[in-house]
Order: sequence, then structure tokens, then C-alpha cells
Amino acid sequence: MRPELAETLAFLVALSERAGVEPVLFGTAVLELQGIGDFLATDLDVIVSEEEARAMAAAAGVDPGGESGNDQFRSRVHLHLEGAPLVIDVMAEMSIRTAGGWLLYELGETERIEVGGRRFRVASPVDLGRFYRLAGRAKDAGKIAALDAAVA
Repeated sequence: MRPELAETLAFLVALSERAGVEPVLFGTAVLELQGIGDFLATDLDVIVSEEEARAMAAAAGVDPGGESGNDQFRSRVHLHLEGAPLVIDVMAEMSIRTAGGWLLYELGETERIEVGGRRFRVASPVDLGRFYRLAGRAKDAGKIAALDAAVA
């Protein structure tokens, strides 16, 4: 495992323990950790409930703020945590803008994986594929193909 990702995961574990939450790892980091494709995460995405995001903000000593996002994604609480080699993006109750409007993205399936002697909850390959398809971004085509191959 890359040192930057290992250090960021250790930072997340310490923060999560202080906050008393168990976040779900999401996005490109999950692909990297599971060896799906040849992707390298540039940040660490995690999904939690709104209450858990506020607990993480308190543990990190940051203001949780309110709803935030952009024209494609928004979250009831979004934390952009620094202090580790990779930024940790914490999303609570994330919604995706689809052709039919805003859709609350709910994890359907999670798995547990062991990394560096620690166990983590992660979004399943099926769930990540569903997310990337809903997001509809051209940049995710390679991730969708890699996930489809891993699930097959």
C-alpha cells in the first residue's frame, strides 16, 4: 500500500475512534485498496450519517457547517479534512443530480476488508458501480469497466 494512503487511513481510524463512528470508505480509494484496476486515490472519500459527520467534525475540531456541494453532488454535511497526506472528504446524506433531479444516494451493500492489519467497511463493487453510473461522468467510464470485470 502506498505510504500516503496508509497514513491517511491511520489518521481516519484515529479520528473515527475519537468520534465513535465507523465510516464507510468509498470511491477510488476502495478500488485501489482492493486492486480493482490501476487507480490511485487522490483523496479519501467516506460516507457517514449526518449525526456521525457532526461527531467527526467535533473530534477534528472543525465547524461542520451546513449543506454544501456543487452542480452534481451535495451533502447535508460535507467535511474536507486536512492533516493527513490525502484530504479526507466526509459526506453525509449525499445526493446526486440525475436526469430526473436530485437523488439521495444510499448505500445498498457494504463489505469489510482488512488493510494493514485493520478492518474497514467499504462500499461494495456493485454499489460503487451504481454510484458511478448515476453520476454519469465521462471520467468514470474506466472505473465502471474495472468494477464490472471484478464483479463478473
